[in-house]
Amino acid sequence: MSAHPSLAQQTGEAAQTTAYDSVRHPVYIVLLFFICFAFSYLDRQIVSILVQPIKQSLTLTDTQIGLLQGFSFTMCYATAGVFVARLVDRTNRVRLIAACIAIWAISTTLCGFATNFFELLLARAGTAVAEAALSPAALSIFSDLFAPRRVARASSVFMLGPYVGGGVALFGGGMLLSATANGHGNAWLAAHGIAPWQAIFVVVGLPGLVLAALVAFTLREPARLEASTHAMRAHDDMPSLRDVMRELFVRNRFCLPYFAAYVALITLFYSHAAWFPTLLMRHFHLAPQTVGQMAAPAYMIGGILGVGCAGMLAARVTDDSTLRKVLAFSACAVALLVPAAIAMPLVGDSAVAIVLYGICAFTASIAMGLAPVPLQIAVPNRMRGRSLALLVFMTNAISGGVGPLSVGYLNERLGQTDSSLGAALALVGGASALVSAALYGIATRRVSSAVDV
Repeated sequence: MSAHPSLAQQTGEAAQTTAYDSVRHPVYIVLLFFICFAFSYLDRQIVSILVQPIKQSLTLTDTQIGLLQGFSFTMCYATAGVFVARLVDRTNRVRLIAACIAIWAISTTLCGFATNFFELLLARAGTAVAEAALSPAALSIFSDLFAPRRVARASSVFMLGPYVGGGVALFGGGMLLSATANGHGNAWLAAHGIAPWQAIFVVVGLPGLVLAALVAFTLREPARLEASTHAMRAHDDMPSLRDVMRELFVRNRFCLPYFAAYVALITLFYSHAAWFPTLLMRHFHLAPQTVGQMAAPAYMIGGILGVGCAGMLAARVTDDSTLRKVLAFSACAVALLVPAAIAMPLVGDSAVAIVLYGICAFTASIAMGLAPVPLQIAVPNRMRGRSLALLVFMTNAISGGVGPLSVGYLNERLGQTDSSLGAALALVGGASALVSAALYGIATRRVSSAVDV
């Protein structure tokens, strides 16, 4: 083998250097996609604070609420991700993102006009399907705009979205619900046959149309760059799904435990998102507004600090060591999560529970902030969208269904007592964190086989 780089290698390296150096307004690009991601989680998680009024207004059961929050939403999200993944790899990603933001904004707004379970379920499905494109498309764009270690930093900022959006859903949703239910606007809403929870869906849905316009008219599709010279291909040569699977699970041996580790981590995330507000309401008898005011700051501050920490850790690595160190950082963070995840639902004081909730958000968000980076670095460009979509599919199809459902099932099996929900959440969260930490450790040990090929 020649020690000198080939012409293709020289050309690819020169193209990457030029592209990285010529990125205009990188901060704006990252921040705009972060805001879009935050709004997607606001629209997604607003239901958690509206559970009681929705149940009363539409006469729903806990099972139907569980379907709206968990299994049906995540299955639509995950399934749609498989179909949009090929579009991410071959079409204009900026236009795709703009179109999907507009669709989910309209779907969330339509939730406010639902008059029965089926209509609400259908509108929520529209939100889920449209949101599936954002993460793989935005993260794929980052890989074409930034060098590897800067990809990690940009992605960590983007991954703040779930914590900011989820926090705003808790805090803002509680405040809006209280204001519309008790304020002067309640009379106007009642006169027009609109329930307060319906008005909230409209309020959080419509701003998405503004975001869609900003993406469509202020961003341009970047040139696609290959992640490695090993996989340089012609522009129109689209690898098959079989090629993608081989790239992930044969060539990159770290991917299988890494995928499984992230699935376990997101199982905890969905369990906490679905049940912790309910735990505060049922076990500590707190009002929705109070839950939002107490839980949202802990959730947001913990998540923001964790993702910020992930960004600082990513800044300390070199391009060559990014993959191995990102996985190692994630393994350590999730290991610290284990005791907090077990203790948080079991403590007898609401203030202590909320502090531990913030610690859970902090440690989990470090790993979540770094989660897409291995695929952005190790996988070739025209496999990247489907690789990221596969990760999204697995986390939503498995974690989104198993996590909340397992907590509910265990709660019923434990007798639905005052302490059973906390015990169920501790079992699911603690086990998920422990499994995730172990699998991240295995992925870290295997990473050398991925970078030496």
